[in-house]
Amino acid sequence: MKRRKDGLYQQELPRDITNGKRVVIYGKSKADLIRKARAYEEEAKTGKPFEAVADEWWEEAEKALAVNSRKNYKPAYERAKQRFEGQRIKEIQPKDINLFIRDFVKEHHAAEKTAKTQLMVVNLICRYAVQVGYLPANPARDLSIPKGLEKNARSAPTSDTIAKIKAGVSLPFGLFAYMAMYTGARRGELLALTYEDIDREKKTIRIDKSLYYDNGRPKIKSPKTEKGKRIIPLLDKLAEKLPKGNGLIFQDKGGYITEGRFIMLWRDYLKAAKIESLTPHELRHAYATMLYENNVNVATAQELLGHAQYSTTMDIYTTLREKQMEKERNAILSVDFQ
Repeated sequence: MKRRKDGLYQQELPRDITNGKRVVIYGKSKADLIRKARAYEEEAKTGKPFEAVADEWWEEAEKALAVNSRKNYKPAYERAKQRFEGQRIKEIQPKDINLFIRDFVKEHHAAEKTAKTQLMVVNLICRYAVQVGYLPANPARDLSIPKGLEKNARSAPTSDTIAKIKAGVSLPFGLFAYMAMYTGARRGELLALTYEDIDREKKTIRIDKSLYYDNGRPKIKSPKTEKGKRIIPLLDKLAEKLPKGNGLIFQDKGGYITEGRFIMLWRDYLKAAKIESLTPHELRHAYATMLYENNVNVATAQELLGHAQYSTTMDIYTTLREKQMEKERNAILSVDFQ
C-alpha cells in the first residue's frame, strides 16, 4: 500500500479474477482501500453477482440476435436476473437453476417451448461466465425442463369463430383474417404480400418475403430457411374474395403497416366481427387443421406451412390426432350392442 502524490491510496493485488492479470485498486483513505481490497477478495472467492454477469452477457448477445430472438430472450433474461438477484454466480448450483425452472413452469403454466427458452437463456449466461473465467464449469449444462409439458401449438379457432371470419370478410381488415385462414401464412408474410405474388391462372401464391418490426418500424426480410420460400395453392374460396390490384395487398397510406397500426386494425376487426379472442397464429393453426382433416400428408403440410423442421409439423399433426382419438373414444362410451 502506498499513497500517491494526488492523495489517493494505491495497492497492487496479485491477479485479476477473470484473466490472471495483476490489478491495482485505489482508495480515498486507508480504510477505503482496505474495504475495496476485501470486496475484491470476496468477489474472487464467490464470483460476480449473477445479475452483473447476466448484463454483460446480454450486452454482447443482443447485438448478434435477430429482432424476434431478442423479443423472446429478453423476458427470460429479466426473469433470471430477478430470481438470482443478490446471489454470487459461483454460489449458484444446478439444483438452484432446476428449482427456478420448475417454479417458473408452475407459476406461469409455461408450455414446453417457453420453458426451453428460459432454461436456454440461463444456460447461455452461465456458459458466458465460463468463457470469461467467472465460473470453472457451467451449472446449467446438463439440466432439462420438466417432462410432460404442453406443446406450444395453439388450438385452432372454434367453428363459431371460423363462421364469423367467413361472414366478416368485408369488414375493415376482415380480408386479412380470411386470407390468414385460407393460406396458413404467417402475419409478416401476409403483410409483405403483393398482388404480383398472386397467379390466378396457375392458382398459386408465392411467399418469399416477410415483414418484421424493429422498434416498431416495418422492415422486410427473406425467410430464414429455404423452406420459408414456397408456392402455396390459391384456394377457390379465397380467390372469390380476393380483389385484383397492384402493390401491397395490405397497406397503410400506400406503405407497409406499422406495428402500432396493425395492433389497432386487428383489435377493431375483432370487435366488429364480435370475436372475443383470436391471434393470427391461431388462423395458421386452423389451416394446418384443415390440411390434417383433408388427409394431406405431413411432408406436404410442412412445405405448405413453411416449417423448417419436419418435427414441427409432425408435432401439430400428432396433437390433432390425439384430439381426434379422444373425441372418438368419448363418442363410443354410450354405445351398446343392438
